[in-house]
Amino acid sequence: METKMPLAAEATEYIEAKNDLRKKVREIRSRSPADDPVKRAETALQILSTHFDDWMKDEIEVMSETHKAWLAVGLRAGTEKQTFFRAVHDVKGQATTLGFPLASQVAGSLCNILERVDETKPQPAELIAQHVDAVRAIFREKAKDENDRIGSQLSAALIAVAKEYLAVHGIPEATDDELFVDDHE
Repeated sequence: METKMPLAAEATEYIEAKNDLRKKVREIRSRSPADDPVKRAETALQILSTHFDDWMKDEIEVMSETHKAWLAVGLRAGTEKQTFFRAVHDVKGQATTLGFPLASQVAGSLCNILERVDETKPQPAELIAQHVDAVRAIFREKAKDENDRIGSQLSAALIAVAKEYLAVHGIPEATDDELFVDDHE
């Protein structure tokens, strides 16, 4: 006995909504042409930007304190290292938004060290401390971007040293090819 599949049009079932969603939403009245949402957003950002230095200072204090806590336990793997990594990662992610892209670059380099140095081996304490100190110095001296010659040179030199260190002592980064598994091999 052969069963016949229904045609797509025959298989379609329409379900009517029990609730009329138009009654659930309120209508936004049309705004005047003078109301510019981009201008309002820029104004809000301008107001918030007065707090950026305070927020950056807070992030750096957290990074410094968690670094001290990790040093206190001998730079061993564990909660202290994870907490320090999160603090550094926060600086990396927020520093550019808060107006300190050089600090973001240095924090990114430090994240790379923390991720790629084998936890079972001695940690490069001096290199890590130099990164923490560099972020603090960049903030203290208001070396916000590449236009600051000294801050830019400090950032570039420290990142270069970190790359050299990781080339010898770091766990290799995964390449795009290693991220995909080929089931046909």
